[in-house]
Amino acid sequence: SELASGAAARKVLLARGATEQQAMAFLQPIVIETHPIGNPTLNYNVYLSNTLLPGILGIFIMMMAVFAIGMEIKNGTAGEWLGKAGGNIHVALIGKLLPQTIIFLLTSALMVIWLYGYMAFPCMCGPWVMMGLLSVFVIASQCLGVFMICMLPSLRLGLSFASLWGVWSFSICGMSYPLMAMDAPLQGLALLFPLRHYFILYVNSALDGYPVMNAWPYLLMLAAFCLLPLLCGWWLKSQLLRVKYVP
Repeated sequence: SELASGAAARKVLLARGATEQQAMAFLQPIVIETHPIGNPTLNYNVYLSNTLLPGILGIFIMMMAVFAIGMEIKNGTAGEWLGKAGGNIHVALIGKLLPQTIIFLLTSALMVIWLYGYMAFPCMCGPWVMMGLLSVFVIASQCLGVFMICMLPSLRLGLSFASLWGVWSFSICGMSYPLMAMDAPLQGLALLFPLRHYFILYVNSALDGYPVMNAWPYLLMLAAFCLLPLLCGWWLKSQLLRVKYVP
């Protein structure tokens, strides 16, 4: 539509006696030269895939963590599960979630190979840095899933919580709409989404080429999610022992 209106205005100017140079100067008085940092081709797939894929992965991670623990509650086997871990909730969680962690880390490795190897997307920090950031994101998402089932010790409610939180993260991480333009309460709420911190770390490291420690507050926030099971483990243990599954 812009090209069509510009062509029509050009014809009108030429019909009124303007020269080609005068007409073009009127239509576009300043020629803008754009040189985007980290993505010189303005390939929108670079921004989409590097955020959507980790976001989708994060949803699966949280839901699988909730599902694994929620099934113990549903089947009434939580006491047996804790008994095999010697009553230590943290040992029980490691034994339950470690196989998932390995699978999701392998998935992250394949994602890095596909994005920065096969697709040749910009990665100024190197694939090993991005693999490290994705690894922290995977563990943070798992720990957030543990916190979710701790707060809502029901398989149905926990899965709903995880899926809703994961979908919200796409809107509030700043990928499609800048966070600084959102209302203040939403800017504060964005701190509770691991994808927001991973997105900033990705832009800082892969696109801008800055050291990871240049965005250390966001790395610290991702690490803080990893501490959630340590803070709520005692509460989760009490919930596992006394909560009865309600269909």
